Amino acid sequence: MMNFKQFKKKYQLKDSELFAEFYDLFEETIDIKNRNIAVDKLAIIINATFKLSASQSFSNMSLRQLSDETQISMGGLYAYIKNKQQLSLYIHQFLNHFAENIMIQVDISDDYQTLENTIKSHIYLSEIMQPWFFFAFMESKNLNKEQKKYAIQSELMMENKIMQAISKGQELKIYSNTLSPKTMATHIKPLLHDWYLKRWKYKQRKINIEEFCFSVMAFLNHGISLPHTLNE
Repeated sequence: MMNFKQFKKKYQLKDSELFAEFYDLFEETIDIKNRNIAVDKLAIIINATFKLSASQSFSNMSLRQLSDETQISMGGLYAYIKNKQQLSLYIHQFLNHFAENIMIQVDISDDYQTLENTIKSHIYLSEIMQPWFFFAFMESKNLNKEQKKYAIQSELMMENKIMQAISKGQELKIYSNTLSPKTMATHIKPLLHDWYLKRWKYKQRKINIEEFCFSVMAFLNHGISLPHTLNE
């Protein structure tokens, strides 16, 4: 498994590359057809959305505030997004798209390393896409039915990856079968949220990303590896 430095070199995109991919995903619904101009403006709009949402929540943000923050007129904004709901939906859809494209590349050739590779890849990804992950998690409570579909899809995609790794490990007697893979994955996922939701805590305690990954895996391996008994 590559370390974070190697992962970042492979997957961290410049804003121009990231938002070029964003534009390509939603090109049909964006009025601006000059790709270079659109990519630059989308970067400004999305990054400003993350900034305003972090300070006051997306539900309290108005498009007028977004216009003021970006120095893009209301008419200019409407060329990219029709309303706040569409903006939120775009962010959730793109995060799902980007995350899934990376997670399908996780090395699963070694059954003993698959769970660690999966978990570390998710943590590394949440580091380079931290504003996206933070937005998606914090604003999930305000989603409408269509938007919640993408939030659930993202949650289940990662849980399924963890479940598959644990299930394979149980078959090979690597992991305890005291709990089902689904239950274990349900408990593991919140551990991963902590890294991108509470950055202040790890910065204050001088815990870097590699130390966090090690601590998560040490905790999990102690809890799920054989031999393991649980008093009922």
